[in-house]
Amino acid sequence: MDNFLNTVSEDYRNFGLENTSVSENKLPEDVRLFQRIILTNEERKRLPGNASFFMGTQIHEAVQKMICHNKTLDEVIYKDENSLIKNTRNYKPLDEKDKAKSRTIAMQSKKIIKNFVEEVNKLQDGNWKSECEYVHWDNRIGTYFRMFVDAVGDKYFIDFKNLFGSVRQTKKGWSISKRTMEGKIFSSDLMQMALYSKVLPNHKPCLIYATPEGAMSFTPDNTSEMKPENLHKYYEELITYQKVWENKLAYANGDIKKLAGIIKTDFSSIRKQDFWWNNIPHEYLTRLKKYYD
Repeated sequence: MDNFLNTVSEDYRNFGLENTSVSENKLPEDVRLFQRIILTNEERKRLPGNASFFMGTQIHEAVQKMICHNKTLDEVIYKDENSLIKNTRNYKPLDEKDKAKSRTIAMQSKKIIKNFVEEVNKLQDGNWKSECEYVHWDNRIGTYFRMFVDAVGDKYFIDFKNLFGSVRQTKKGWSISKRTMEGKIFSSDLMQMALYSKVLPNHKPCLIYATPEGAMSFTPDNTSEMKPENLHKYYEELITYQKVWENKLAYANGDIKKLAGIIKTDFSSIRKQDFWWNNIPHEYLTRLKKYYD
């Protein structure tokens, strides 16, 4: 890791940055400015989460325990010391809707986890390891990618994606809509798989989407977009996104106000408290707005 840190560009160091990720490159630029430049690392860690992120993590960890450590479905959901149900009870929701979503997904979790595991078993692979850390360097950019792969076996690596419905209140109480799987892969997920393929070139990629009703696996054997030549195209897109961001960092030369001057922050989204701006502390938003005075 130290060797990678020594080669991080000055443009990155000027803003106190070290590495990047696919998830960072998927952020809207104003959110990336706010979270990665204006906030400190500690402030970013304290940003409020939401039920979708929290429950997604709980479900992924439950699947990992089953395929990597031979845990049973009942153990990961109910019996373990840090079981999904126990962790959900300790979750601090943003509001009543967020609480309803966490509880509703918890009720669906057994089916979702079961569907994920069934898809993994179809791969007929073994020796699974979870949250495997890798770094990747490309000489065309001024930093390195850091990543944690959900599961790595002898032949495949896997990324798990939950497809949760939307929660709404009815006369009978809170309900959650059904998500349909249309056999289409989100481009951001393809970029993620493309990057993982760079650090695991001898493994086949497998992307799994799951809902309570079922699951779909995408591999090079059943999906043309997952073939190496097509994943490379998505990798090139990822590099392009990162290069554009680094060009802006180079222009600003460590000056946050100058960087903000070439990034349009959506203040309407902030006022409406849209997804990325929901329940952000007022003092953080005040700091952001000062760079536009």
